[in-house]
Amino acid sequence: MKERINRLAKGIIDSEQPKMTWSPEKIDETLRMNTLMQRNLWIGSENGLSVKGFVYSSNLRVRIPGDNNSFGGLRCRIVYEVDTSFLTAGDTITGSFYLVTNCGEEEIPYEFHVEVADAGKTLGDLKTAEDFLHVAENDMETALRLLEYPDFVEVPFMQDLHVRALYDGLKGHGSRANFMEEFLVGLGVKKPVGLTIPGRARVYAELAENAEDTIEIRMDNWGSVYLEVTADGEFLHLPKKSATRADFEDGLLRLPVRILAERLHAGKNFGAVLIHTARETVRIPIEASAADAGGCDRAHMSFQKELGNYLTARLAYENGIGGTEAVHQMQRELDLMKMTHYDAGLRLLQAELYLLTDRREKAQTILKELQDSAALKISGDRKLNCLYRYLYVTLTGNAEQKDTLIRLLQQYASEETGSSLFYYLMLLRLDEELQKNPVTVLISMEQEFKDGCHSPFLYAAGLKLLESDPILLDNAGNFELHALYYGARRKIISRELALAAVRVMRASRSYREFYRRLLTELYGLYPETEILEALCAMLIRGDCRETACFEWYSRALEADLSLTRLYEYYLYAMPENYDRLMSREVFLYFSYSANLDAGSLAKLYANLLTYGTPDSDIYRMYERAMEEFAVDQLFKERIDGALAVLYRKLIYPELIDTQMARVLPGILKSCRVECREPAMKYVVVRHEEQMTEDAYVLNEGTAYVPLFSERDLVLFQDENETRYARVNCAIQPVFTDMEELLQTCFEMNPMHPFLFMNACAKACRKEVLTGDDAILLEHADQKMELHPLFRAKVLSAIVRYYKRMADGIEDAKKDGSVSYLLSLDKDQLTRDERNGVCGTLIRCGHFSEAYEMVCRYGLEGLPVNLLLRLCGRMLLQNLFDRDDHLLYLTWYVFEHEKPDSVILDYLCEHFNGTVDQMYRVLMQGLRLRVETYDLEERLVAQMLFTGNTAKLDRVFELYASRKKTGENIVRAYFTVKSVEYFLENRPTDDKVFAFLEGAVQGSSDRERIPDIYLLALTKYYATLPELSEEQRRLCQSVVDVLLDAGMIFAYFKDLARFIHIPGNILDKEIIEYHGNRAVRPYLRLRILPQEEEFHYEEMRLVYRDIYIREKVIFEGETLEYQIEEEEDGVRKTKEKGEISCREIPGRSRESRFAALNEMSLSLKVNNETALREKMREYQKRDAAVSALFPIA
Repeated sequence: MKERINRLAKGIIDSEQPKMTWSPEKIDETLRMNTLMQRNLWIGSENGLSVKGFVYSSNLRVRIPGDNNSFGGLRCRIVYEVDTSFLTAGDTITGSFYLVTNCGEEEIPYEFHVEVADAGKTLGDLKTAEDFLHVAENDMETALRLLEYPDFVEVPFMQDLHVRALYDGLKGHGSRANFMEEFLVGLGVKKPVGLTIPGRARVYAELAENAEDTIEIRMDNWGSVYLEVTADGEFLHLPKKSATRADFEDGLLRLPVRILAERLHAGKNFGAVLIHTARETVRIPIEASAADAGGCDRAHMSFQKELGNYLTARLAYENGIGGTEAVHQMQRELDLMKMTHYDAGLRLLQAELYLLTDRREKAQTILKELQDSAALKISGDRKLNCLYRYLYVTLTGNAEQKDTLIRLLQQYASEETGSSLFYYLMLLRLDEELQKNPVTVLISMEQEFKDGCHSPFLYAAGLKLLESDPILLDNAGNFELHALYYGARRKIISRELALAAVRVMRASRSYREFYRRLLTELYGLYPETEILEALCAMLIRGDCRETACFEWYSRALEADLSLTRLYEYYLYAMPENYDRLMSREVFLYFSYSANLDAGSLAKLYANLLTYGTPDSDIYRMYERAMEEFAVDQLFKERIDGALAVLYRKLIYPELIDTQMARVLPGILKSCRVECREPAMKYVVVRHEEQMTEDAYVLNEGTAYVPLFSERDLVLFQDENETRYARVNCAIQPVFTDMEELLQTCFEMNPMHPFLFMNACAKACRKEVLTGDDAILLEHADQKMELHPLFRAKVLSAIVRYYKRMADGIEDAKKDGSVSYLLSLDKDQLTRDERNGVCGTLIRCGHFSEAYEMVCRYGLEGLPVNLLLRLCGRMLLQNLFDRDDHLLYLTWYVFEHEKPDSVILDYLCEHFNGTVDQMYRVLMQGLRLRVETYDLEERLVAQMLFTGNTAKLDRVFELYASRKKTGENIVRAYFTVKSVEYFLENRPTDDKVFAFLEGAVQGSSDRERIPDIYLLALTKYYATLPELSEEQRRLCQSVVDVLLDAGMIFAYFKDLARFIHIPGNILDKEIIEYHGNRAVRPYLRLRILPQEEEFHYEEMRLVYRDIYIREKVIFEGETLEYQIEEEEDGVRKTKEKGEISCREIPGRSRESRFAALNEMSLSLKVNNETALREKMREYQKRDAAVSALFPIA
């Protein structure tokens, strides 16, 4: 700027101005909130001339770092920063860059849209949960990415406390897809995915080869789905073991199932396909059978079935049940088998049946028929051979044959372990020595059992052995117990053996589940006290407390059995729905026993409180103990159904002290949560107002959970820590109508976390807070770990209170201070809350703190009247020292409010901007009569620098009249005014020319005076009606200098009135064109009436961009001209006109040019006499000139 003014002061006019370009021309961009972004502004030159200047920003959030706002060169990069700190999504930073340059002033508008993130357009569109649902429906992958963005919590619908609690509770617990599903379902904008899984059994009969089938699963709604598929059955193969939403087509999933025919055994094969989802397992039964090879296989299957029926009837016969009917059944089955398989084996079974029914002759007949073939056919099959021999020996009693057979059976039994029972049972019937030693028999049976034989025939034989001698039970092992269980299940065990078995089991010191099952069967057969006592003793020994055992303990009490800890286990197993008063004996027993655990005591006391009467002796006996127990459990924060009865009956407001008030609210607000989905293992409670959550174990699907308000969010979690928002459950408050107790608790312990939160939430909902409410909320903010959203609500309410207090509307708190606002972390506030705090601080006189807030958080939304007050006080406090933030703030107030003298004083001293802005400040300062410092000089200098001189005269007048002027600025001013007058034809005040006259006259060397001064002055003289003698002399000397420099202008002919102008100039008309020296002008002209066509002639550049063409025109002629310039290869007319010969006033009429004109005029009017006279006069003068001035 200084360089340009110095050049102007010297009268140096740049021949060409820089042509500035800038990029971008307009800035419109989206930025992420809470960031400081750097961007570039490029300033360049089109014509190779250096562009110099300054750049100013109209918004403090868009600033040039380091106060480096000057630039210069052919291509300049201006780095600027955009600060979006503490703005919210949807805000817009608007303003302009102002370029103050040596080629003028330009404005570059900018608009920065603040969004949640750079991905921002999508996030910015999420105004409601339905908007997010729409994204998920159309592009699930994008929705999943958005859900995981850190800035997702900033979108509008996430500012709801319940929504945020749901989001925080689900995040990080389970897969991304499950997170999305449960979040949308929890928001209530989407229905849960429902799967329709057909559970009907599927039957695949007579499969000759592998069968392919599909299980169709329908999804009734879009969303996240994950299921696993398993097979129960070796013949089932599942090509696909899992499926997700992507596997569904149009809501249908076809799960392939393959039945492997080669793995099917004869008969029916049973299996299942199990479909496991997150919440249930669906079992689809599968039944398959292989195809028959033919009629032979069907006959074989029929035979096998009939054989099984025969053996069942035979076993009943062996057990002594069924009698004649069992024999008849065996015969019927044998007859059926003979129809398809009439062989030696069936004939032998028929012979045995005859022997069993004492039809020995028929049996003997069959054996005789088989005798001849036995050596040939039977001898080849060990079993048939032995059976034949067994029947023969039984029928004949042949001792020798019997001994041989016994040895043979012993051999075969030891060799064929898999078929040993067949030989062993015949051996038991034949070997008399073995029969005489039952212990040996029992040992051998036990060995058979250990070898894997679990045949009911073996159990039946063992049972008979034990029945014959119950003493054998003294050392009973597993075989004996299974034999007894076999007998008990079939009700064929004798009472004597049953009681003997009971005595053996009572002697056991350890619990065995099989004993329990056996005793249960025995008691069902023989409901005797001894068996009941043994059963209950076994249950107690096994610590069996399940509800199913209560019946046995109850019967034992009714039977007055004396068992150690029977009463205790009676209580342990008592079901929750037990609906009558326990017996007096139970209460009397426990009045002397102190061995009960807390849960059982609670049951005992709850039963008495529910079904007993307060005036009974039992009630009075327990009353003190019940009260102490209830208080003890209360302090241990325990709750269940029984304890709920105690608390309801025994806790009164009068009992509540500070310590009890600490724990009682959690008990009183407990709810019984019953979850009906077995996969769920925990109940998770997320508290909206706090950054905490609590997890409670589901015990058999039930948990007692404190829920302090409807704002508490309940989630469920499985064993994989995956969480679910919507689960099939029932939530029932344990207590109702406990508001009196809760109020007492709050009065005794107002700092109970959840009661305190409820009070805070209630206060936040109030339109107008009291001083106590404000103290409560302040304490919550300072002492509690609040969720950011709830803290925002708390702070908003507090700020409203202080604002009303500062306005004098609200009753002040006891101390009346705003210390809380001063210590507040304002970063956590919303803009409205920060503005409320800032405004309150201003009203209360805390200006420094308020100013710090404005500097950090911006002034968006602050009332201008408060800013005016703040600015005035801060200016006085800082003694008007320069401060960029304060300067911007005062300018903002100046633009939006009528400023006071303090602000204007500061602006006049420090503000710089565009010419228009500075001019407005100056004018307003003058009106308020404030000190303007050097503002006039700065403004004049900037006008000269930029060329924005529309108001230059007014400002220069003020400058010259009010301030000590600088010589360079004054000279530069007159240079500019000379340029405007001479080159731009702008009207100029006479005092400018007075200055020029003085400057020219005061110079001894006219040639050193700037040309523009001389030109402006002479052009001014040409417009005057008269010049003084001194002015004539000055004008003549100046024109002589110009003519010597070759500068000729059209107005010179007007000066001929006052000074001498050479005749060669006056004889010609001058075409003067103000163009551009960089663009050549083309002159087309013709002189009428002689010329009809235009022709081109050259124009001469005489000064800067001024071209002239001199042309002689006689009286009566007219010169028509057109001046063209070339644009894009085409010549376009820029100026056109016509000139006629004009007489110069005061010029001598004796010149040749005047004589020729007079002759031309006489000829034109046909005045031959005058023409002849003029011609004769011209000849005389011409001859005289030739004689006087001969040419050598």
